Amino acid sequence: MRLNRFEYLLMNNPLRAAVQRRFEAPRLLEMGGSARGGVALELGCGRGVGAELILDRFGVDSLDAFDLDPRMVGLARQRLGGRPVRFWVASGTALPAADDSYDAVFDFGILHHVRDWRRAVAEVARVLKPGGRFYAEEVLEPFIRRTRWLLDHPRTDRFDAEQFRAAIEASGLAVVDWRQWWGWVAWYAARKPVQAGPGGSGEE
Repeated sequence: MRLNRFEYLLMNNPLRAAVQRRFEAPRLLEMGGSARGGVALELGCGRGVGAELILDRFGVDSLDAFDLDPRMVGLARQRLGGRPVRFWVASGTALPAADDSYDAVFDFGILHHVRDWRRAVAEVARVLKPGGRFYAEEVLEPFIRRTRWLLDHPRTDRFDAEQFRAAIEASGLAVVDWRQWWGWVAWYAARKPVQAGPGGSGEE
């Protein structure tokens, strides 16, 4: 779903960018490690702050990024012109990518906007390469309930921290670290297991 006017302003201001730079990205980097040299995907690129961090802090070589809102995609293209990023308009529940395409997928607070969020998590697992990493920061159901008068989120079938973790694991990914704050926000680092070869054992 697209952001309402208030959320659009909330997501496009220096404070939000500062939180991403100084807190969210460092925490996810600490939890999941770098993705240096890889090819990554960002769900819901917004105006491109997350994409910039993925390139500069996580060290990926190239990035694909999309958003459902064409305005956001336009802002991100302007911000990151000349960088190794491809942008497009798309939905998180039907990713236009082949299986096992990406070394890392990033979610900076996007999937709580998606009605069929379980399907979106399954899509993340599908497009990750074996050994690939999923980095996620998500807003949880108690926060959505308390801000329903102000923020236009889907209100049914929302998730708490444990439910989102369970969905990640149900998709076939292994959660390697997760944390939450007051039951309002949670962070996750997960990895797609490597399939065992003949006579060998897989590794996560």
